[in-house]
Amino acid sequence: MDSQSDLHLVAAKVPLKDLRVLVVDDSEDACEALKAVLEAEGASVSTSGSAAAALDHVDQHLPHVMLVDIGMPVVNGFELVELLRSRRADRGGEVPVAALTGYMSSEDRERAVAAGFQAYLVKPVDPSELIDTVRSLARLPETGP
Repeated sequence: MDSQSDLHLVAAKVPLKDLRVLVVDDSEDACEALKAVLEAEGASVSTSGSAAAALDHVDQHLPHVMLVDIGMPVVNGFELVELLRSRRADRGGEVPVAALTGYMSSEDRERAVAAGFQAYLVKPVDPSELIDTVRSLARLPETGP
């Protein structure tokens, strides 16, 4: 590679290269589906089935972006984001988080944003929307057509 355009082409092929994403969902199938899409785009993806496991993971490997299911048992996604936002930045307090939900009302969306989520994705998540949302949350540049 000897030009800037060559570098741009590589970035376009793996737009999420080296990005650490944590998917938190009590559905193993949902975790695996999201993981497959994001890894195909170059992201390094970890999954957690509960809020407690997610917080442990954040303590060990601070992600660049998190995707969190709102409707988890025991500690739901709203509570998990509240716990995250109470932490210092170096412990996950400022990690951008997208809500994952099966609901799509404007009230649900407003509640998620008010709770500290920066984005809102409705299941089943469209792969292009997922990639665009993760890229946006990570503040990565657009990768072309």
